[in-house]
Amino acid sequence: MTVAITSDRRNLKLASSLMAALGRLGVGALGVKFGARWRNEPRAKAELYLSKASHFMHVVDARSADEAWFAYLVGLARGDGRRQALYRADPSWELPPWLAGLPVFDGVEEAEAYYRVEADEWEVAEARRRARADLLELGISWHAESFAHCVAEGDYRAVQMFLDSGYPPDVRDKHGVPMASLAARHRHHGIVELLLDAGASVNAQSDDRAFSPLMDAAQNGDDTLVRYLLDRGADPDLVSKDGQSALVIAVGRADLPVCASLLKAGADPDLPDKLGLSARKYAQLFKHADIAALMA
Repeated sequence: MTVAITSDRRNLKLASSLMAALGRLGVGALGVKFGARWRNEPRAKAELYLSKASHFMHVVDARSADEAWFAYLVGLARGDGRRQALYRADPSWELPPWLAGLPVFDGVEEAEAYYRVEADEWEVAEARRRARADLLELGISWHAESFAHCVAEGDYRAVQMFLDSGYPPDVRDKHGVPMASLAARHRHHGIVELLLDAGASVNAQSDDRAFSPLMDAAQNGDDTLVRYLLDRGADPDLVSKDGQSALVIAVGRADLPVCASLLKAGADPDLPDKLGLSARKYAQLFKHADIAALMA
């Protein structure tokens, strides 16, 4: 982030103090002085110099506000979409309507506080832009389906870039499957952890089967992931569209380790599915004596 501080000769001392204030914040600053002969300078040269600035802060008073250089700078910044603000050298000066909406400062401390926040926001925005550019360099489009493809493929680096670029971790693929569930279905433990650390819901359920990541892990017989998800707060008693909990799924697979992990976490063995059968009844029906013993 670099702020171009613009001023005429009368307000150079004030502009210098503002540059010093930005320096204390670690924000880059360009001093731009305008005088009577500014029109004689090649426009390309001036604009090349000003292109280094991401922001403008104009030090103005009633007199300088009527000068052509000021209108030129305001128009230049607006045309480029760059952020700009005004520092009133004379606090009694009332802004004309064409400047309405711009931040206005009447003191150095006020300007310093504004740019402290602005610098933090700018850094976040820049990190997102860089991550998006990095994805494009890898030939990956910035699209939800591309995100889902990278999750399914286990491309940890690309998934991290999507998150760094501002993509929400709970975004879903075209089938309505949350990214954490998609990662769990493909046994990508590191990506599940990455998504949860970024704020993905551990209990989000998919639109296709209403499976949570825990149910997907149980369906895969992935006891390591099951235990990890339970440690992260996964609800063991969520049910799918068929009314089946992760424990019912695990009993159906005769998966003793997963059943043990779920029961240890407090899973209800008597929660009925849409057929009216519970994990306990399925264990008895399928004669899984070892699993039934765990429930006893």
